Amino acid sequence: MDGRVYDIVRNLLPEGELLEPFEADATPTSSAYPLNHSYVGAVSLAGDSGALKKALAGSSFDRIPVIEMDPADPISGARQLMHVMQEELTALRRQLGESRRASAQLRNETMQLNIRLRELERLLYDLGNPQFFKALAWQPTGAMAVLMPAETLTQRLPVNAVSLSSIDLWFPQTVMPVIEALSVSITDASGLTHLAEVQRPEMGIETGWLRFVLPELIEGVGRDCTLVLTWRGENPLEVGLAQPVADVRFRATSSAAQPHEHTLAVQVWHALGGVRLPTPAPLLSGRASLTTRDATFIASSALPHPSLISVPTSAKDHVTTAYWSREQVIMVHPSRQGAVCAIVRDIPFPNLTHISALINVGHPRSPSLNFAIGVAPAGAVDNDGLWHRRLGPWVTGMPAHSWGQAHCLPLEPLGETFDLLLAVSIAGDVPNDMSWGFFRGFRFATGDSLG
Repeated sequence: MDGRVYDIVRNLLPEGELLEPFEADATPTSSAYPLNHSYVGAVSLAGDSGALKKALAGSSFDRIPVIEMDPADPISGARQLMHVMQEELTALRRQLGESRRASAQLRNETMQLNIRLRELERLLYDLGNPQFFKALAWQPTGAMAVLMPAETLTQRLPVNAVSLSSIDLWFPQTVMPVIEALSVSITDASGLTHLAEVQRPEMGIETGWLRFVLPELIEGVGRDCTLVLTWRGENPLEVGLAQPVADVRFRATSSAAQPHEHTLAVQVWHALGGVRLPTPAPLLSGRASLTTRDATFIASSALPHPSLISVPTSAKDHVTTAYWSREQVIMVHPSRQGAVCAIVRDIPFPNLTHISALINVGHPRSPSLNFAIGVAPAGAVDNDGLWHRRLGPWVTGMPAHSWGQAHCLPLEPLGETFDLLLAVSIAGDVPNDMSWGFFRGFRFATGDSLG
């Protein structure tokens, strides 16, 4: 504003309005140049509006209207000033309305989002209220790590430590009662150590899977974690390994031995506090006549070679079974027409109570396969042909290159020797090209008769 009309304009406007005196000959670098506030107009002395516009050119005020004020006739200038103020008030009201409309739209979208979240929550409850899930599953492959006394084995886990509740480890041999000498802990990214305790150690006698439970869930923000095993026993301890990995960060690392190329065979569970998790593998048979005492891992190379015992009568495609020394596996190649069963005869292993097999779909272009194993007294299937009824539960829909375990409990006394049944089928009506069903090893659990 031209300082010569300052008093006139000051009397026309409310006291709260900000007025800045300004000389028309001031330059943008002059101390008399207006401060950078939000201005709605400029007022000059009548006849000097051109000089004021020229002074404001090139600044942030070059687009504001310029009003001429004549001290002899202030009414005309006051009308122009009121018109500018009215336009500014209209613009402010319009902006306020747009802000309210945007706020209402945001509030409506927030309400819709909350409704959708409640619908998703209701869907989860309808699906069974999942309060736990398996965050990681690295299945055993038959490879083993041997822990010597006072040795530590570390395994970095690519999972979030928050809400981690338990760890399942697989042991190929019996680890009872010496399992108390194994310390299992989780170290999170902040360096905090969380000790885990073994739960139901008798479960590991039969299946090999042992569960280690944290007393409290890990809290905080998302972070990676490391599994640490420390063996304080007197004799070496064997721990199951999973597949080899190229990333050295996720290889099982020993404090005493050479680095492994494999990861640990491990299952990691996330859960809510107090939630009961499912068992890592089938429970004990519960039969009163047998009590599981010991377990031994047997590689496929240590068993007699297999032969086919059952092939679909309508099968015209390639069906076979064999022991592959290069892979050290027993391979069963099924038919598109149905399940194929191979038999490994006369295995000398008395008092068998449970058998589990490490299974693998061996070819990357294989269709999804189903696996099952069974046991029968030596020669029984050759006599009655009832191999189906002696199989354990089918492991279904395993995709290419996947790993898993199949289990079986004997249905009848086996004697000193038994026959092992290996069944594979295709999960769907597709060609059987590259349908390589691999059996990589077996864990035999034995027991003593109670009479």
